[in-house]
Amino acid sequence: MAAAVSRPFTNSEAIACLHDIINAFKLPENNIRIEEARDNAGNNMMQMMQIVFPVTTEIQMGVITKYGFSADGDGMIRFSQTIKNFEKLDPEIAELNAQIRTYVMPQMDAPPPMQ
Repeated sequence: MAAAVSRPFTNSEAIACLHDIINAFKLPENNIRIEEARDNAGNNMMQMMQIVFPVTTEIQMGVITKYGFSADGDGMIRFSQTIKNFEKLDPEIAELNAQIRTYVMPQMDAPPPMQ
């Protein structure tokens, strides 16, 4: 399967895809998976990368295939690069992608200052 769309990926498709990803994160079964992964990772950034990131990536892969991207690492990279390019031109896409990033990498609490 090709990693990139065989036709141009439009601005409106990017917006629709980002909305679909956010909605996929909010589905009860996916929301439970994400929250369990976050609970297991705690406030450890390495654990976030090892536990939360793969869950959110898998959910995103299930959506991007509907827009012509492959459900693998190459497809995710191409999708991410495409969205980054659109972000520069469209503030709505930038905002939607920022919302997605909060699922993928939620805000971490800073560790207490060392004494």
